[in-house]
Amino acid sequence: MRPLVRRPGHVARSVVLLLGALAVLRGLLAAGWELPTLLTTHGDTLLVVVACVALGELARIRMPSGRETAPLSSAAALSAVFLGPVFGEPRFDVQAGLVVLVVAAGLLLAAGYRALRHRPAGAPVLAARVVGVAVAALVTRDWGAPTLWQTQVDPTVPRAAVALGMVLVATVGLLTEIVLVAAVRAERQRTPWSAAVRDEVGEAAPLTVAVVVTGPMVALMAPVLGLLSLPLALFPLAMAYTAVRQYIRNRATNRQLIATLSHLTEHGGYTPVHHAERVAQLSLRIGRVLGLSERTLRDLEYAALLHDLGQISLLDPIPDGATVLAAPADQRSIAAEGGRIIRRAEIFEDVADYVEDQTVPYRMVRELGEDVPMASRIIKCANAYDDLTGGSADPALVEAAIERIHLGLGYEYDPDVVDALTRIVEDGAVGRVGEQRAGAR
Repeated sequence: MRPLVRRPGHVARSVVLLLGALAVLRGLLAAGWELPTLLTTHGDTLLVVVACVALGELARIRMPSGRETAPLSSAAALSAVFLGPVFGEPRFDVQAGLVVLVVAAGLLLAAGYRALRHRPAGAPVLAARVVGVAVAALVTRDWGAPTLWQTQVDPTVPRAAVALGMVLVATVGLLTEIVLVAAVRAERQRTPWSAAVRDEVGEAAPLTVAVVVTGPMVALMAPVLGLLSLPLALFPLAMAYTAVRQYIRNRATNRQLIATLSHLTEHGGYTPVHHAERVAQLSLRIGRVLGLSERTLRDLEYAALLHDLGQISLLDPIPDGATVLAAPADQRSIAAEGGRIIRRAEIFEDVADYVEDQTVPYRMVRELGEDVPMASRIIKCANAYDDLTGGSADPALVEAAIERIHLGLGYEYDPDVVDALTRIVEDGAVGRVGEQRAGAR
């Protein structure tokens, strides 16, 4: 058997940090000796941009999956890319390098404050934002003849065409940031890169769209409203935070209710303490490795928390609650009872299906073509692992559990799920399950 602990690499993380450093270095070289003059000429404008970027970074929001996002910071950074004529201030006619430096300064200020509060920000995430801004700034201010920036001060160019061009460039810049962040996340969680990109874009889609349009709004408002245009344009995005936070609170409440219900088997002496929580978090890790969507992962977590709920109908508890050691008929009876209980809440139909199908052997899929959800196959494998190890990280128990599961490979357990579990165990990630929700940057 391969070594049980093998830490994942950090190639993507290193590449993103290097790209961020190169973007800042290029900015310094491009600004050169003109930097003091530019700082003096555009002092007020730069101060407002730095403040908005920093405050936006401090106003991060944690999504239900655990990933953190800072749309206000991204929007403020992209606004600086397109900024041109500003009422009451000199025209913001600067090189792309200075825009990158201004954004980097705001991010560093926020990172320093978070570090003092013992809440350090992820360096790769900040580097990815710098690179995204650098790409957008280069396309806007240095690419083409005339450049996109020059078209906004050309009265012969329709404003609609200018706005559309800005939106497209902002999309490119934001996608660059998202792709780099997704690469780091995919490497750390062993998630498929395409799935990581999909989740980065999808989970906060309304905020993502708002970020893209804020920059052009600022550029078109600034000739009339001056520096006030930046906080005004960011205000609707800030208001959207309220709706997103309410959604997150609702998700957290649902999760707490499900977790409370899962404790019924523990308090009744049917299952070991924290068994359901361990199975749920291990199932999430496996699901991410297999590239499941965030919605499927949510239902997978709920189903994993409630996978033993049917045991409350037993007259004689199973020893240690280890359903993996129970007779197949008993396993099916427990799963069916759990599914019936869950199905009474009509909004959890998929969760009930996952619980009911968790006992179906994989051979039924391979030989008979039975439609068994991937989530059910994951719960079956994760539950068996926790039943066999008892939640212990002891190497002997872990190795014995993996060997026992491999004996049922292709018959009881899906080979893809077993492979994902093995990779997680080899990375030493199972021992960290429970310390924090997976997905945080």
